[in-house]
Amino acid sequence: MIKSFTLHSILALLSSFTFAQNKGSITPKEAFPKAGMENVFIYQPSTNILIPDKAKASVVYINKGYFNKTVPLVKNGNSYSFSFKAPASTEAIVTGIVDESGANIDNNSNIGYLNYLYENSNKQLPASNISAISLLTGYATYILKLNIPADSALNWYNTIYKLHPALKKETSYYDYLSFLYFIKRDTVKQQLLAYAKQSLSEKGETRWRNAMNIYRLLKMEDQQKATEQKILSAYPGGEVAKENFMSKYYSDTAKTEASSLLAMRNYISRFKDSSALALNTFYSVIFSTYLQKEDWNIIHKYEPIIDDKVELAGIYNNVAWNLSGGGLSGDVRDLDFAKAISKRSVDIIQYLMNNATNHDQDDLLVNRYIGFTDTYALLLYKQGRYDSAFYYQDAILQRGPMGVEGMERYAAYAEKSRGAIFAKQFIEPQLLKGVNSPTMQSQLLSIYKRNNLPIYEYDKIMDTANLIAKEKTVALIKAQLGSDVAKDFTLKDLQGEEVSLSSFKSKVVVLDFWATWCGPCRASFPAMQEAIIKYKDDKEVAFLFIDVFENKEPKKMQAETAQFINDNKYNFQVLLDTKDKVAGDYKVNAIPAKFIINKDGKIVSMGEFGNDISTAIEAARK
Repeated sequence: MIKSFTLHSILALLSSFTFAQNKGSITPKEAFPKAGMENVFIYQPSTNILIPDKAKASVVYINKGYFNKTVPLVKNGNSYSFSFKAPASTEAIVTGIVDESGANIDNNSNIGYLNYLYENSNKQLPASNISAISLLTGYATYILKLNIPADSALNWYNTIYKLHPALKKETSYYDYLSFLYFIKRDTVKQQLLAYAKQSLSEKGETRWRNAMNIYRLLKMEDQQKATEQKILSAYPGGEVAKENFMSKYYSDTAKTEASSLLAMRNYISRFKDSSALALNTFYSVIFSTYLQKEDWNIIHKYEPIIDDKVELAGIYNNVAWNLSGGGLSGDVRDLDFAKAISKRSVDIIQYLMNNATNHDQDDLLVNRYIGFTDTYALLLYKQGRYDSAFYYQDAILQRGPMGVEGMERYAAYAEKSRGAIFAKQFIEPQLLKGVNSPTMQSQLLSIYKRNNLPIYEYDKIMDTANLIAKEKTVALIKAQLGSDVAKDFTLKDLQGEEVSLSSFKSKVVVLDFWATWCGPCRASFPAMQEAIIKYKDDKEVAFLFIDVFENKEPKKMQAETAQFINDNKYNFQVLLDTKDKVAGDYKVNAIPAKFIINKDGKIVSMGEFGNDISTAIEAARK
């Protein structure tokens, strides 16, 4: 009865936060689908959803990591079926229906289709509910475009822990408390401190580590350090000690092959860990270090001994992308070398795709192939090999939908390879679908002018396109934040003065959420500095750089952030979100994250803006 009640309670919670209840369903053919076995699932779409040919089921699951696999749908009269074999340790799966290109068709009104897998005894493990929440509020949200309200997720957690109190002893309980703190902040501080105290009264590095992480979460640095020392004394060969060792190794900016091999020997001796994973970590760092130095001798020496070929290809691609300039307008460096290593990344992934034995990685390999091929096409374009660049970018387009920057590159290559009219015929439908791309708008205008086409036709297209793009953006903002009205806040700046968003009334405000440790944030700063210089005399535009997720006590955060800004000579107006509350209000889960607020106090743009944020700023003036 308890098992049944748990499932029914969860289903009730799920249905309670659907905005428009979907009548579709995905149910297993057998009453108790088993992990580690091939299972058939029946999909019955709701009457208002049209399923195209070659549609697929996109399945998300946990198996010592998060995975996503797409499998074909087979039509059976008015319903469909698909077959899926999850690894033996899988406890739950979440499914959505996508078209051939991977675009969402049916994600069950933004909550996904949840199914449990069972033991051979037909029992559902209580912890499978925790796996389900982890999926639905984490990786599945990203893959299947779900939107699970935080309060509903908390109610779900509370239902499970009420029915199975023993689960509070599991390490996953820390994940729940972290989630709870993210939603309710200081109102649950005492609950977290009680858990930390209880954990420290018990035995085991994992329990003590959870306590240490609680103190880190609450920015209680003295207690965090004291707990860390307790762990290191009791478990000198444990996981925290390993993490500290590797952190010190990674932070060494003068690493050489010799120093890395010495570090590896010390690691093996101290932690008695000579696993392939450990060795691969050191070899990969050596490889990456000398790849950036363009040392072919070391490159050829270490490539064969790195077991994780997906990671190997990723290292090749990352360096190639950095050398490429990161986009159409960026300055390329060492073009021939960049192209050679980029081609190597594509070749490795292509080989893995053609010789795959672990089909759980099929979708991962396809995604890597698309990303790495995109880099290679860009380098071909910058080399003047326009036909080849277009060939590879077109191959990406044939596999599925592109992001905006990928479309911009496709349009640029298309014009060089296939001509202006071909590019025009690609750009116009994209803009009329609501794709917001100032780059493609500018390219289209140039095509109209150079080919003496009627400008009034361009203006008509842009009027429609801008309206559609605006409506899509507003809908996206409201879906994420619940409202497009910017929520007011008051934070202290680096001088300790309080600054409120409301004090910038009647101005266009750019909010940039960032952290000192965030590589992509730092990479975006030169372009942001240029934007600040451009608008330095414009009293209608303001920039606020909100420092978040530092996990430091306020005074230390202020001092170290000020040092970072001074060292890099940025003239940013930085605000310190010491409790990450503003980040929570704006639903910032990853950084960098930027929001543009218009003069009426409404959010009109959000996301990343590449190297040109000024177009979005100008649009916000209107």
